[in-house]
Amino acid sequence: MTYALQVETSAPRPGKRFEPIHERQLHEIAVRASESLPGAARGLVVVPEFAGPIGVPDFTAFVGKTTSLLARQRSSVPPVINELDAGVLTVAHVGRALHVEELAQALAWPEATIAGRAKRLVATGALIDQGGGRYVRPSVIAPRGRLYAIEAKIEDWRSALRQVRTYRVWADAYVLVMTGVSERSAQNLLAEVLRDKGGLILDGQWIARPRLGEVKARRRLQAAELFAAATLTGLDDPAFTLGIHS
Repeated sequence: MTYALQVETSAPRPGKRFEPIHERQLHEIAVRASESLPGAARGLVVVPEFAGPIGVPDFTAFVGKTTSLLARQRSSVPPVINELDAGVLTVAHVGRALHVEELAQALAWPEATIAGRAKRLVATGALIDQGGGRYVRPSVIAPRGRLYAIEAKIEDWRSALRQVRTYRVWADAYVLVMTGVSERSAQNLLAEVLRDKGGLILDGQWIARPRLGEVKARRRLQAAELFAAATLTGLDDPAFTLGIHS
């Protein structure tokens, strides 16, 4: 089942926009492309202008079980949007309590830093205090599915490539949707995208399919938390219409 959420998660970006017709066509291609991402048949949520940990892609596609998003949204624990807090939660276990010293060793951070953040996380319910300076993480806080950053651009492939590469800090992969690129430029662009394990669509056709990259665990968790927060008003709405295309 596919959800297409029309939510505003960031302020409009500065700079010259496409001509409306070109922008609309590229965005339609980008949304349709999300439906053929690996695993999309299991569940897909597409959000425009999602403000990720770094950057704001035109679209961000969540691929995975939407029930996991719903479970997170229904939790009483507020989203964990700070990278350092996400780092603490990443090394904390669900089934085994770890001492502050163990958490600090896993992150190579000072114990005082961990202790202070642990107290604040306990206050919000993002960590559970087991006593004696030991903590466990609630199972509802975890990376969910895969996130793909999708960007649509016209002509300036070098600028487009610089932009989508910033999303690799938190997204599992990117997809660049372009038109107006010369044959020689397309060859150069493809070589760079393949090096990144990214996805590329030129003039409405898949040229390269995205492959999963390596993302730091705390960034993946932070992005997952931000995405759950961004979709909060859509997924659980019984009046929400399923399906990207009518």
